[in-house]
Order: sequence, then C-alpha cells, then structure tokens
Amino acid sequence: MRKFVPPFVACLLCMTPPSELSAQQVIRPEPLALPPTEFPLSSSVIDGHVAANDIAALRAHAWKLWAGITARSTQSYQGQSLPISETWLSEAEAFSTLAAPAAAGEERILRPFSPLRQLRHEFLNAPQGLSLQLATNADRTRLLAFVKLSPDAATFVAAQHPMPDNSGDTVRYNRRADLLKLNTAFDKSGAKIADRKILDFPAAAVDLKIVFLPVKAKGLTAIPVWDGPGSSSNPQSPTVDTWTKCVAVDPTNNGSGQTKVDCNGTQIDAQVVGLDRFYAIQLDTARAAAVSASLGLSGPAALEAGDYQVAVAMHVTTKEIANWTWQTFWWQDGKNPPNKFPGSIDDMPDSNAVIGPWRNYAMCIADSIVVPANDRNGKPIVCFNPYLEPGLSDGISSNCMSCHARATVPGVPYPSTYHPNGWIDPADQLFAGQTKTDFVWAVQNSAR
Repeated sequence: MRKFVPPFVACLLCMTPPSELSAQQVIRPEPLALPPTEFPLSSSVIDGHVAANDIAALRAHAWKLWAGITARSTQSYQGQSLPISETWLSEAEAFSTLAAPAAAGEERILRPFSPLRQLRHEFLNAPQGLSLQLATNADRTRLLAFVKLSPDAATFVAAQHPMPDNSGDTVRYNRRADLLKLNTAFDKSGAKIADRKILDFPAAAVDLKIVFLPVKAKGLTAIPVWDGPGSSSNPQSPTVDTWTKCVAVDPTNNGSGQTKVDCNGTQIDAQVVGLDRFYAIQLDTARAAAVSASLGLSGPAALEAGDYQVAVAMHVTTKEIANWTWQTFWWQDGKNPPNKFPGSIDDMPDSNAVIGPWRNYAMCIADSIVVPANDRNGKPIVCFNPYLEPGLSDGISSNCMSCHARATVPGVPYPSTYHPNGWIDPADQLFAGQTKTDFVWAVQNSAR
C-alpha cells in the first residue's frame, strides 16, 4: 500500500505559532488499514445493499471501516501508538494553499482541537442574539473536535481540476477564489442546477470528525453518557450538557463501584470507569493551555500538562457511493442505549478487529436519506450522534446525509422549509447560483 506525503505540509510551519509546533513530531499519513476486498467496496455492491435496505450488510461494512480507521498505525507520538486516522491530515493542513517541496521530516499539527461549528451552519440567517445564544449553549458542552482527511481525500482537494468549459484552465478545491471562479463559470454557461457541482471525490476518500471531552489527571471527572432523551433535563433538545447520567472517569484505572459526582449540576451516583475505556490523548503544557482557552476554562477548572482529552464521538464518511456512506460512533461504555436509539453495539466484530477502547463505542448508519432510497416520499432514516446533533433543530430526528447534501459555495443559509432528515433534490432551486461541494462542508468552510 502506498504512503502519502503531502507536498504542502512543510510550509504550514510558516503560519503555525511556535507553541503549537513545539508539541509536534514527524508523522506520515498512512492509508486505511483494510484490504482492497473490503475498501473501497464497489459502489454497485453498497448501492445494492442500500436499495434492498440490507441494514445488516451496511452495518457490517461500517464496523469494518471502524476497525480500519482505529487500527494501530506503524507510528507513535509521545509514547502513544497512533490509530490510522490520527496520522491523516487535519482540515487546516489539507486546505492549506501554501505549497513547498516536502521535506524529509516536516512537522505536523497533529491534533488541532477546535470548537464545534454545527449550530453555526443551521443558523446563518438567524437573528444575531439567537445565534450567539446557541453558540454559548454549544460551548457549555465542553466539546472540542478536529477533522481528518484520508490521503486520497487530502490529495484530491489540493489537486488541479479542469474547468467544465474545456478551456484548459484549472481550479483547486482548497482555494476559495478558484471555487468562486467555478461558480461564475456555471453562471455564464447557464449550467443546469443539478450539474452545478465540483468533481466527485475519489472512491477511497474518507473524512472524519473526532470529538473530545476533557478529563483531569487527578481525581475523578464526570463524563456525560447518552441514556436517551428521557435522561435529559431538556428531552426535546437533549444536548450533552443536559444529560442526567454520567460516569466517573478514574485516570489511575484502579477505581471501581459507584461514587457521587456532579453530573451537569446535579449530584448523582455514578459508575467509576477507568480512563482506559476511552481513547485518551494526554496534553502537554502548550496544548493544555490551548484547550483551556478554547473552552473558556480558568482557575482550578483549567487544564494542565498531564490532563487528557478523551474521544466521545466520531463521524465517518466514505466516498464509496455517489452520496457517500455515513456512519457515526459515540462512547456508550460498551453497552446499548435505551431502545437502541439511535444505534447500538450490536454486530460489532470481535476484539481481533475492533481493538481496545474502541470497543466501547456504539454506531448508527444513514447511507440514504429515506427508505426506499430514491423515493422522495420515503420514510426518513434517523441517525445522529448524541454528542453532536441534539442541539440542532429537530436534531434527534436528523441524519448526516440530509445535512451534508446542502454543502455549497458560496453557501446559503438553511431555509425555513429544511427538514433534518428530509429528501434533498440536487436540482432543487435551493442550489440556484451555488456550486455543490460533494457533501463536504470542509470545502465550503476551509477553502482559503
């Protein structure tokens, strides 16, 4: 399997603060750890499963993807073996417009923890006060995330792509000016709305978002656990800061039984679990300060060197089919949530495939918006990540594909008629004057 060395990573050093670089080392992106017979699967195979609504086959494929991206890479960082996905380029790296010959050992910004931006998508046209309030509510969750692009996806956004007029001119999808030029070309040619789109990503492209919560290196830290909308102080919008069930994470891995913890402002009896039940990243001084600043933590609440960020959620999407495959995973302590809503740990492969702490994450899939897949009046598929979407309007009735189908340049706000799991027609007037970015919000958000 080939190794990928991005030609522009070295020049990221020019724009990265020294405090961020000091914690980094040479890490090379590695391809997904799956054989060609398992990834990428033929689109006809997956489309056949989607058409037949073969949930078992689609879930089996999603678990194989999970095994592949969480498999150990050949590299380690600060003494910790890295999963394959952590070797990939971050969104900032993949969409850098700076180019320079690759050095033999360029440094990387491996873990650029950043606040979530889901709510800002939905409420671009909301009154300012409402937008700010929603952002504040999201920040109270303490969630941070970073996006990773597989080698094939990162190569694609940085490559030169032909203009649709066959002029010989090219555009790069990591440059906003080029994307706007492409959009103008569609205007001038009178292109049909359905045809106003960038080229499709390659079949082996994978994008993912990893989401984290902080855990202190001393004492016990309460981490909220999804227990269904009923175990929330706000069942209609059960964001993570409203959950009434928590575990008490013990960084020494020696604790057991139950103990009293503050779970989102309420004292409860919580099960003590070891840090080893999560994928955990230990922070150095610079990264602890950066994470604390992102979360607005100060005083005793601020993070220090030795504290952790633990993975609680991950969105994973692959371009194996035209509309991408969509699967999302969240920490569920190796158990099913009530009523297996919105997903479960059922049919997870054995520990030879899904290893270590990654076995504690549940999963749901949404490889089409509705069932039957091509029936605009079909039954909506519900698949959301409990740590991410409940803060959106009708978030606990949503699915990934319906949202991502709306990614465009220059970009438009969500219309009042938008349904979080409703049919999206690529020829809809909603996309007039827009260029669709192949379901990838990062193209809209990060092209520079």
